[in-house]
Amino acid sequence: MTEESGAMQQNSLPMTGAEARGRPLTWRFKAGYGAGALADGIVAAGFGFFLLFFLTAVCGMSGTTAGLAKMIALLVDGVADPAIGLASDRLRSRFGRRLPFMVLGLLPFAVAFGLLFAMPEALTGAAQFIYATVCLVVLRVSLSGFVLPYTAVGAEVTDDYRERASVVAYRLSFQNAGILIGVVLGLGLFLSGPTGMLERANYTPFGWTCALVMFLAGMIAIRAVYSVQPRLHEPEISHEPMGSGFLREMKEMSRNRSFMLLFATVLLYFLAYSTHTSLALHASRYFWGLDTTAIQLILLSACLGPVLGAPLSGFALRFIEKRTLSLFAYFAIAFLLFWPPLFQIFGPVRLTPEAASIVLLVNGLLLGTAIMAGGIGFQSMMADTADEHEYLFGVRREGLFFSGLTLAYKAASGVGGLIAGVALDAIHFPSDLASRGPDVVIPADVLNKLALASGPLPALIAFAAPLFLFGYRLTRKRHAEIIVALEARKAGQA
Repeated sequence: MTEESGAMQQNSLPMTGAEARGRPLTWRFKAGYGAGALADGIVAAGFGFFLLFFLTAVCGMSGTTAGLAKMIALLVDGVADPAIGLASDRLRSRFGRRLPFMVLGLLPFAVAFGLLFAMPEALTGAAQFIYATVCLVVLRVSLSGFVLPYTAVGAEVTDDYRERASVVAYRLSFQNAGILIGVVLGLGLFLSGPTGMLERANYTPFGWTCALVMFLAGMIAIRAVYSVQPRLHEPEISHEPMGSGFLREMKEMSRNRSFMLLFATVLLYFLAYSTHTSLALHASRYFWGLDTTAIQLILLSACLGPVLGAPLSGFALRFIEKRTLSLFAYFAIAFLLFWPPLFQIFGPVRLTPEAASIVLLVNGLLLGTAIMAGGIGFQSMMADTADEHEYLFGVRREGLFFSGLTLAYKAASGVGGLIAGVALDAIHFPSDLASRGPDVVIPADVLNKLALASGPLPALIAFAAPLFLFGYRLTRKRHAEIIVALEARKAGQA
């Protein structure tokens, strides 16, 4: 008997799911569950920091073509996400409704990641584009099969307002650790050295090592989710066909005001974030003139956000609402993206690479802290909104809700990657850097335009994202009232 399921027995009588969800979760479960986010973080590092650089500077694809491959995969996945979310809400099996999807999705996305960064050198032109697009589609859809049910478990494993924030904090901490692992394996190990980022052969062991780490982390999370099956909600019995049910529930989601405000927020935020991260390596190496060691430290500084962000968020949420925390965090993100390139271009002094490294290191740490705080507030608000949805419409749809969240993320990431790729072509940034060597000279006006595209442009989009949160009204007090009403409704039905 597992620790969690064993803890749910008292006087030899099993607890109900509602009673179990009222009990505190162990740190052991939170850590095991959080490990699953390592895989998501490594994919985020691979896609956010390395993929566009690999496809353009190393493989020779144009920025527009590489961005188009990313966008096609993300849009295909975005369409599949709601279906995966609804299916995981409705599935009835001996292993619950979430676990089968996680098991089936884990291996394909790990293998597809390895294959993507092992692209055969013989491929060129259309064959290269098709190979990249197919790998990206398989990776994204299978990753959704794992991540969407996995994330939904975090929303339904407890009904406690603050405990949910703790679960999100663990998940985001491990996600940031996954980003850190991806950066260290890349810039610190396989791509290190003066020309390491430009040598194609280095990316193959990088991709397969990441794939192995992701697979092991996913297996740990699968075990943790299996241990808490008695706490999770059972799917309702429905005889409605999947197609008509899907359309009806999408309409219900569109009528949930809280969800639509969160959806709009995440759509704009990730549009900004994906544009920034897609150009981060280009800007760090060529605008700021940093070597791989400095770039690695700066990227890692952002990954250390949980060190400050998680405890600060936990402390702040004792006194302020989740919405307030997210508002402060997202406005801070916009400012931290905005000012460094403008200071370097228009400021009274021009920073040397050594001075810029220190400034960007501190800025990255603050950025990571703000991202962590905003993520904790935002994702726990999404979990609370799932309770509100059950109160309004009588069904629980954590999977469908978080599929909406990832739909916004992926659509925005796809468009953001395309914007970054088109920007590289528009400013005439060279796409054959690997063949031209590390000493290529790029005109100053091109580098300044690169800096503006990687910083101030996404910052302006990021500033607009939290404006939607001013209309969010699901407070701590209102959420407590909803939980009481739901339990009373269930007791009456029983």
